[in-house]
Amino acid sequence: MSDSPFNDKAEQFDRLWDGLTPKGVNRNKSLKFRQYILEHVRQMRRPLNKENARKYWMGILQQEIAEKDNF
Repeated sequence: MSDSPFNDKAEQFDRLWDGLTPKGVNRNKSLKFRQYILEHVRQMRRPLNKENARKYWMGILQQEIAEKDNF
């Protein structure tokens, strides 16, 4: 069950990306989160898309960059 924190973080990303809150969908919250994450992706000089945003959120993008710098 070591995937549980990973799955929780992935689910959290999906909720934030879609702006889902206990009261329903909050479009402004969704847009604010997307802008925040995509700005970080842009600074890493990666294409601005949901896949790279998810990788950033999960820490995968940072690992890929670190591995690339080590070679």
